[in-house]
Amino acid sequence: MQLIGMAYSINGNGEKVTTIHVAEEFNAYYTNSQTGRGCVGMRVESIYVGNYDCSGFKVGMDVDILYDRAITSKGKTFQPIKRIDVLNK
Repeated sequence: MQLIGMAYSINGNGEKVTTIHVAEEFNAYYTNSQTGRGCVGMRVESIYVGNYDCSGFKVGMDVDILYDRAITSKGKTFQPIKRIDVLNK
């Protein structure tokens, strides 16, 4: 997936927290004309990565995001980021 944007802020603990924005091609499930599904353009997603160190990332890089095991906290389930690999710079 291609990194198309990053937004960050400082949380109440003074930590920098980041949301990255990525785009990628739709997978085959969504582009199956035999089942009446089709797509045009790119699939985009915003991913909250918290205090994961994004200082080396630049818009335009291709990245692969690996998630850790799902966690339920305060009644909400989420998957923390295990690591983000840069595929090309």
